[in-house]
Amino acid sequence: MFGKSNQQREEEQEQRIAALEKQCGDLKEQNTAMKGRVDHLYDLLKTYEDVLINIRNNNAQIAALEQSAETTAFKVKKLEKRWAAVEASIQESSPSSQTLQYSQFAGEPDQVRDFAQVYGADSEASDGGDAYTSIDYFDFENHFRGDRNLIKERQKKYLPYFKGCVSVVDIGCGRGEFLQLLKESGINATGVDTYDEFVEYCREQNLEAVCDDGNHYLAAVDHTDGIFVGQVVEHMTTEQIVELCNLAWEKLEEGHYVIMETPNPTSLAIYTHAFYMDPSHVKPVHPKTMEYFLKKAGFKDVQIIYTPDSRLDEAIPALEGDGIKNLEAFNQAMHTVSETLFGSQDYAIIAKK
Repeated sequence: MFGKSNQQREEEQEQRIAALEKQCGDLKEQNTAMKGRVDHLYDLLKTYEDVLINIRNNNAQIAALEQSAETTAFKVKKLEKRWAAVEASIQESSPSSQTLQYSQFAGEPDQVRDFAQVYGADSEASDGGDAYTSIDYFDFENHFRGDRNLIKERQKKYLPYFKGCVSVVDIGCGRGEFLQLLKESGINATGVDTYDEFVEYCREQNLEAVCDDGNHYLAAVDHTDGIFVGQVVEHMTTEQIVELCNLAWEKLEEGHYVIMETPNPTSLAIYTHAFYMDPSHVKPVHPKTMEYFLKKAGFKDVQIIYTPDSRLDEAIPALEGDGIKNLEAFNQAMHTVSETLFGSQDYAIIAKK
């Protein structure tokens, strides 16, 4: 039996080449079709991402509108109460001239405002020239602090420290975000704020709140099993902060916590972002300074937490490359710079008695 001739081998080789060329052609067609599908999927994904962005933006706008509507309803209710006070004053001062006075003030908002001030219906407007009376601080807080639900979500991390407590004091309770969290967790708490509109707003939410200075309130209570001071110490003088730390040690029950959250001055971005937006801020307080004050007051177990949810979404990227001298040392140094520039905007100091 003889082997294949050269001609047969060449024919078989040509057949194999032709088959391979056909397979390549088929694969090319499949690749083209697949590329079309991938491009289509990419377009769909891009559309989906755009839809998600729009949904997130819409949700943010809805939340802002809901907050605005809630604030407006609160303002309307407050104005109704003030007008009721004006009506009562009119009736008490001169019942016989009630009709005449209504006609005089009808359509004259400035006169109504001045009249209301005379009769004490707008007393906070004449209290002085601080940031709380110079501007509508309630509206200011809503504009810059943001949605209450977002603040509540960020403050949830503090709840475990107050588990089982029955008499927590929330100093600087503001719009009552943390008070609401405590209530939802079955923890009794009282909010304290010097700004009466915040106190009134909290009460409208069925939260317990009093209008008082935090130090004055703490000095008057016998004891408490938890103290929360959220975004307050930056509004205080050094003397007031030291007094607050001393009162916290004096009034807090053994084994319980005081938590103070405040802007973080070790992150330089606070000076170009939130801190100087608020005209009522006095100065930022360094975390080591707060730690010192609390330890001098008597607290031994003190920890500082740089809140991760307050970080800016910015960072200096690490440098990459081959054969670069001191690359690791450079990247470590730039990481330190990045943390100094863009680190956590807030810190919490947590002290246990």
